[in-house]
Amino acid sequence: MSFVNRLTHTPRWFLLITALATGAVVMALEILGSRLLAPVFGNSLFVWGALIGVILAAMSSGYAFGGWVSDRYPCAQVLAGLLLFSGAWTFLTAWLGQPVLFKVAAAIEDPRWGPCVAAALLLGPPAFGLSGVLPALLRLAVLDLEYLGRHTGRMIALSTMGSLAGTWGTAFFFLSWIGSQALVAWLGAIQVGLGLWWLIGGTTARPLVIGVLFLCVGGLGAGAWSPIQMLKAPVYQEDSPYQQVRIRDDDLFRYLVLDRTFHAVMWRADPVTLFLPYSQLMVASLALVPEPKRGLILGHGGGSLAKWLAHRWPELELDVVELDPTVVRMAEEYFSYQPPPQHHVHVRDARVFLNSTDWTYDLIWVDAFARHMIPFHLTTVEFFAELRAHLAPNGILALNLASSGEGGDLLRANAVVQTMRRSFPNIESFAVKGPWKSSQTRSENLVFFAGAPLERHTLSTIAANVNRLVEQRRLPFEAIALLGAHRTQPWEAGVVLTDNYAPYDLLIGSTIQEVQPEAEGAH
Repeated sequence: MSFVNRLTHTPRWFLLITALATGAVVMALEILGSRLLAPVFGNSLFVWGALIGVILAAMSSGYAFGGWVSDRYPCAQVLAGLLLFSGAWTFLTAWLGQPVLFKVAAAIEDPRWGPCVAAALLLGPPAFGLSGVLPALLRLAVLDLEYLGRHTGRMIALSTMGSLAGTWGTAFFFLSWIGSQALVAWLGAIQVGLGLWWLIGGTTARPLVIGVLFLCVGGLGAGAWSPIQMLKAPVYQEDSPYQQVRIRDDDLFRYLVLDRTFHAVMWRADPVTLFLPYSQLMVASLALVPEPKRGLILGHGGGSLAKWLAHRWPELELDVVELDPTVVRMAEEYFSYQPPPQHHVHVRDARVFLNSTDWTYDLIWVDAFARHMIPFHLTTVEFFAELRAHLAPNGILALNLASSGEGGDLLRANAVVQTMRRSFPNIESFAVKGPWKSSQTRSENLVFFAGAPLERHTLSTIAANVNRLVEQRRLPFEAIALLGAHRTQPWEAGVVLTDNYAPYDLLIGSTIQEVQPEAEGAH
């Protein structure tokens, strides 16, 4: 009985299952935390730093508390109490998580401390309780002091194997199969089940106490399976490998929402029409390239640009690059984009695609940025050098950067412009307002045109070319007026962003309310 508690005759497999399960659950909760926080706080470096820091702090204090309390009380009672506590709190997280997140976001606007407080409230207590389980298990397992090192190493190894299974299982499989909110409820059920198991099998608790606890956690479990929703009910929702994907409708429009950001708006009465002003201006870049043959879109969203090009420029060979396969599927199933033979959709990271292709393009549209989802490696000197290498000598780059028009958003716009100029000395800037009124009156999309053709074009010649293509019905008529959004104020010096140094999250705006889609990278 070297691996068995000689006092309570706890079977070995009882200990092994608990060690494996608690290790798996705590890491699954950490991975899930990013999905819980993303619809409110985004998915920035700050959010991940908050999650990892809170989980580590909770685990360290949980280990210390578990060791202390298991020396003072029977270990089976300690295990039951810790598991029931962490499971009940996980049920509360599944049930009340969204209201808590929105309350914290409204109270703390700082992009670092807001996610920290939210993670501490939702995930800190269960991580604390689960971490306390390991010292209690070790207390049961190592009574044979002759093999103390062997038993301790084995138990820690089992817990770590569980952590590995929880990390890979959640990230690779369960999130996509089950969804984040349902998975949180299942994790709560696992903890509560183990806690009741230890309570009934390892303690002398009275049936009345067990019945009351069962009713209490059962009530919390019922709430976990019917969570309070603060966001509008979507037409469709799915957790992809990269983000939470939601499709929303109103009377006139359909929206693609990724985490907390609007990424596509489609006018349901005419799915091909480019509804958003910034996209109407971005396609005006076609007026700068005579007879373009091949184009590249980085950032697919709802497929609005590609869909419009398929109808108005059917002769244009087009590569479309999108990281998330779920987003590609949403464009086809919910936004009426069916790729014609001359369109080639690539499910890859933009940098990976550029590194793997030898094609050059007459036009490159970069629409991969939203205010709260900034892939920093698409803002650096090295990235723009790759774009320059893949742009034809007389080609044009059009880039969209969503912005609030002030504060940190202007700092990052200065940084992007300063970085772009290393590869594209000639840049024309436009500050385009959205179609909706907003409390954020300065919200805008910053559209940049860059490339050699700008050396021989003035704004008036650009307007003349745009007007000609509008008359031919090859550009939206709104593009003429949108040229008036040309930004004449010079850009201030900004940080040059590199793969080695890109403090992009430090430049991000601190506004946390979910805003209307006009200021986002919706296309």
